[in-house]
Amino acid sequence: MSIILTRKNPLTGLSPSPSRAILPWWTGFSLSLVLPVSTLIYLATGPHAGFSALNWTLPVLLMIAADRWGPTENRPVPHAAPRAFFDGLLCCLFLLQVANVLAMGWMVSRLPWTGGETLATSLLNLVVLRILCGTNACCSVIAPAHELIHRRSRWQRRIGRLMLMSVFYDHFFVSHRLGHHAQLGTAGDPSSCSVDEGYRAFFWRSLGGQWRIAWRSQPRTLLIGLGVELLLIGLYLMAFGGLALFAWIYVSWVAVRLLEAVNYFQHFGLTSDSDRSGEMAWHCNSAVSLFMFLGLTRHADHHRRPGVAFTELNEVAGGLQLPFGYLVMAIWVKNASGSFRRWAVNEMSRKAEAVRPCTEVTKAEALRSRGLLVHAQAAVGLSGQPGAGNRCQPEQP
Repeated sequence: MSIILTRKNPLTGLSPSPSRAILPWWTGFSLSLVLPVSTLIYLATGPHAGFSALNWTLPVLLMIAADRWGPTENRPVPHAAPRAFFDGLLCCLFLLQVANVLAMGWMVSRLPWTGGETLATSLLNLVVLRILCGTNACCSVIAPAHELIHRRSRWQRRIGRLMLMSVFYDHFFVSHRLGHHAQLGTAGDPSSCSVDEGYRAFFWRSLGGQWRIAWRSQPRTLLIGLGVELLLIGLYLMAFGGLALFAWIYVSWVAVRLLEAVNYFQHFGLTSDSDRSGEMAWHCNSAVSLFMFLGLTRHADHHRRPGVAFTELNEVAGGLQLPFGYLVMAIWVKNASGSFRRWAVNEMSRKAEAVRPCTEVTKAEALRSRGLLVHAQAAVGLSGQPGAGNRCQPEQP
């Protein structure tokens, strides 16, 4: 994969050597700015008249399409790449979120509600706000906040917490590090799920589990975060009114739902009591997801080295592979988790058979593996025996 822009020779049609590239491939991480900048322009120029508001869903739709059919990227970021560029991206994302929260309040407070036509226009603006701002809040707020709360610098961790507070999810600062990372794949990890757990059940279990871990581990930190969030709610209500506050809370809710969908498929079936307990995460090589989520797709390496910056993470060879990028996977899981579970169980079966053919195991081991698979298939409503003929193709999100 390459996003490098090159000048082709007009006579031969061939591209020059990589040393003559206009832009190095890692500048693709600038893609993380597309959604927040689009969101800011939409909010600052709104409210938008009639169906023209729907045009502002195009950035999200184009990102989803690129995530589904776009190129892959497995290369590590070169050590020579300037770290100031990547830290600058994080600072820009933080400043854009501050601007977007304020612009959202300003636009929503100006929506007209006086008549039938203006009512329809205002409702369309809110629908677009839900799609654009909600997606942006997950990809361009929670993802960089996740990166920052793992940094060793105190001021970077504080910026990460402020970004989490802007989506009312500050408890994640504690629960993610002391729950998910410390207890990955165990019963104490709220962000890992077994093959027999659907997304809806997982979401509510994860939500409650993270709050419990934060309260038991660092109640003072949790209360300080809650206090700041309540202060922000009060100030926002006074500045922009009740509808704007509702919109902010609802957009944050949409972002959290997307985040938990990502958690769901990242560690699906990789629990400590499964036969794949040695794996830390499903792999994803989508270039769009790599750039938009700031290296979050290299999640297995992140769990091995949680304090390492996203630019230093590497793709882990082998293991289970997701069929699409993170945006498409999140939509699939949110809307049809049963379909995803059936595909994932069959993929785990196919991978196990490819790695350990029955000719290389004893009869007892083969029978045991078959029994475990049948049990997993029964949990997600599959029938039939494991094998290539029973493989389930993923439903299009």
